[in-house]
Amino acid sequence: MPVQLKVPTMVCSACVKTITTAITNHLPTATVSADLDRHLLTVTEATDPQQVQGWIEAAGHEVASS
Repeated sequence: MPVQLKVPTMVCSACVKTITTAITNHLPTATVSADLDRHLLTVTEATDPQQVQGWIEAAGHEVASS
């Protein structure tokens, strides 16, 4: 099941690229898709939302609590 996270600081394509790189460095098989209007990130192949959140935060972005 994909992991979906709200990332309020994700506002442009450069943000998406930074976050995608951070995730795929740890999980190369993942597919990352972003909805910039809703600040919603979807990651396939991920099973631990907290782990993905940590990677996003390490890349300098904030993840909203659900």
